[in-house]
Amino acid sequence: MNAKTFRLIRLHTGLTQQAFANLIGVSKPTVSMIELGQRTITPVTVAKLARHFELTDEFLTFIEKFDTISKINDKTRREER
Repeated sequence: MNAKTFRLIRLHTGLTQQAFANLIGVSKPTVSMIELGQRTITPVTVAKLARHFELTDEFLTFIEKFDTISKINDKTRREER
């Protein structure tokens, strides 16, 4: 899971960083650092998120691949201009 996906899950749930941190058993600074890309997401944290929000590995992989494809498409469009 990347930082963007992590943040999008939190924003989609409408939780503050503190509430999200409490939910997954980490500190608020840890959530902030993950969202900023300054800290990696541990497999344990991914597992907690997946279990709590009923997210499958396939769904998380799809989200990250979709993000990558979107970036490629955006870059291609800019180059075509």
